[in-house]
Amino acid sequence: MYHKVKNTLLAIIYVILWCRYFVALWDPLAGNLDVSQGMAPYRDWRFLIDGIYGISAYLMWPVNTLYYDLLANVVPPSDWFPGFYMANLLTLLQAMSATNPQAQQILNAPAVAQAMVGYLDYLVLFAALFYWLLSPLLDVTLDFLKNVVWNLLIEMSFTKRKEGRYQEALEKRAADLVKLNVEFKNLSKENNVLAQSVITDELTRVYNKRFFIEKITYEFNQAKAKKQVLAVAMIDIDHFKKLNDNYGHLMGDKVLKAVAQVAKGNTPNDCFCCRFGGEEFSIIMPGKTVEEAIRIIAKTHQSLPLLRFEDDNQLRTSASFGICVVDFKTPEGQALKSFEDLLKLADDELYKAKLNGRNRIEHCSILFA
Repeated sequence: MYHKVKNTLLAIIYVILWCRYFVALWDPLAGNLDVSQGMAPYRDWRFLIDGIYGISAYLMWPVNTLYYDLLANVVPPSDWFPGFYMANLLTLLQAMSATNPQAQQILNAPAVAQAMVGYLDYLVLFAALFYWLLSPLLDVTLDFLKNVVWNLLIEMSFTKRKEGRYQEALEKRAADLVKLNVEFKNLSKENNVLAQSVITDELTRVYNKRFFIEKITYEFNQAKAKKQVLAVAMIDIDHFKKLNDNYGHLMGDKVLKAVAQVAKGNTPNDCFCCRFGGEEFSIIMPGKTVEEAIRIIAKTHQSLPLLRFEDDNQLRTSASFGICVVDFKTPEGQALKSFEDLLKLADDELYKAKLNGRNRIEHCSILFA
């Protein structure tokens, strides 16, 4: 759009300047002579010619300023250049005609006289050249102004406001993200608490039977598939029914809690202490040998008699233990079909401990053949 407008304006300027140039060659008024000496179009269309002169005068203002105000001060004008006018030539011929008959004849010729009164306005040519050179300069100037306007108005105004809005939005997003992160952590904590509550016995705070079934099933299948060792211990509090009858169920619950905490405290991190039901507990010990399993259970066995209760300082408690350790590399280990077979072996050892007087550890093992 810009280039179309610019080219149109330049074309109009060129037409006006060239019209002035060619009209001035034969215009009597250009030489300040009688209009009647000029051709008919110059007399009949005077208003149009004067209009061309008036408009072109404004268009030639930069060149006239350069010529008359700057160049004339540097190079003094002479009669031939740079101040060459047809009027000067006419004055010269008139001076020569006083002494030269041939010059008088040339001056008096009608065609020559009409041409001589015209004004050889070569500054018009310079003006046309000026606007021709100005065209690419306008493009460069416009690009420069566009960049300046963009940098000043867009970068420093619109962009700054957008940057402010973006910064506000970013800060809001950051605050929302922090809030969401806090909520996520709270939800994670609540989820962990909920997950633990699902697998934790409410009274004793050790793993419940649901977790025990899932874990023993998984460990049994893993040990059997990979031909590894798996140990399980069954724990039963001695004379717990009698304790409830004599001291009441509230005291029985305190004993259950205390026994559970002792068993849990002596269970390694890679083993799992669970409440099997009632006064029975079980400890799953993946990868533990017979010696390691007995050493783990012995700590609990030795600690239980040391328990003391505020309600009755004379109350003592103990438990019976049955351990079964299976190496699934053996044919006998591979013959076990499910974890229930393993539990039965451990339960049999627990029953044996009770028959042999309670408060003791019994164990069996299926080891390397």
